[in-house]
Amino acid sequence: MGPRKRTLFIAAAIALIAAMGVVFVRNLTDFAVYYAAGRSLLSGRTDLYAPDFARGVVMDYRYLPFFILAFAPLSFAPYPVAAWVWHLLNTAAIALAITSIASMYSGLSYNRTKVWTVAFLVVVPYFAMALDYGNVQLIVTALMFAGLSLALRGRDLPAAALLAVTITVKIVPALTLPYFAVTRRFTLLGLVLIITAVLNLLPSIYFGVAGNGDLIARWYDHVIVGQEFHEANGPINLSLKGQLQRTFTEVDYTQRVDGDHRYAAVNVAALSTSTVDRAWMAISACLFIGGLVLIWVSARTSDSTNQEATEATEGTDVRLAALQIGLLICVMLFVGPLTSKVYLVALLWPVVAVGVVAWDHAAVRRALIVVAILSSALPLLPGRTMQRLLLVAGTDFYVSTAILGLVAFTLMRWNRPPGPK
Repeated sequence: MGPRKRTLFIAAAIALIAAMGVVFVRNLTDFAVYYAAGRSLLSGRTDLYAPDFARGVVMDYRYLPFFILAFAPLSFAPYPVAAWVWHLLNTAAIALAITSIASMYSGLSYNRTKVWTVAFLVVVPYFAMALDYGNVQLIVTALMFAGLSLALRGRDLPAAALLAVTITVKIVPALTLPYFAVTRRFTLLGLVLIITAVLNLLPSIYFGVAGNGDLIARWYDHVIVGQEFHEANGPINLSLKGQLQRTFTEVDYTQRVDGDHRYAAVNVAALSTSTVDRAWMAISACLFIGGLVLIWVSARTSDSTNQEATEATEGTDVRLAALQIGLLICVMLFVGPLTSKVYLVALLWPVVAVGVVAWDHAAVRRALIVVAILSSALPLLPGRTMQRLLLVAGTDFYVSTAILGLVAFTLMRWNRPPGPK
């Protein structure tokens, strides 16, 4: 497919997604929470973390004050208009995510059609769910991709601004920052910290300095300290922590306060939650440290003579850098305390990164294809009971884990001769 046809195809696909708002705006479960919270703010309320500030104790507001102030202007509009605007913003976010990744490899020769087809099949169910729920995660992920892409081009200030926004809205993207510490990008790190601090101080203009400080403290208690309630009553947790709990403890779904308890037990043991949580923390710490060591080792052994894939601004092979960041994205999803299904839209980056580097490696290529088929086909199996079983069994967790393994394998083989085709 030539560049012109590829551009027209992408434009048509984006237009189709925008038009599908006719279907998606009917639900937008998470957007409804943001809209209700915005209306409460416009009515003069400032108790952001009260259960009735949004839509109840389960569908509550769980973000720092900055997000609700940024979202509030949309709450002036009638709900149908606001929902359409939000859907179009999510559509634009998809376009931004794709172009941010594609632009990194624009000067490289690789099998674009096959790599992007496989990537599409891996992530399509997660993008579809993000559009259906209207969760801000899609926008946050696109901004994260844009920030990381700019960072690899050496454009520190806009990169830091975008990364700071994503960290302020969703804290977990901060787990990608150690990459810049390992690669000694301290100016960028400093800018991210400064801009993040400024963004979190801005709500003081509306709430007052003391009021904003109190809200941040309440957010910490509500979201960080009180995470256990949301883990038990929110979306099924697809991180290592959730998978370990479902596999090795007895999860009592009847305790979910919203009555949504029709999930099958899949545990093979009945250990205590505290024991399993300690195992999660130990495994997560080892994996995170191991990931940083692998990034450091792969950077040291990088072939500096490969000029085709080198960014002139930083002297860094963009394929290697994208793989290294892709590893941290996978680790972020794997070790985080709570990874819901919509968070897996972030797998787009590591899947493309592996495909660009290792498509000619037969084992990697076949593994990617198998993961793509499973990821896109399993959601098509009929029956709500079947889909709930797949969810608690962790099929999406294992998709994410497989991608993590492929990224790590590709990094460990960096600069080795390619395998059999």
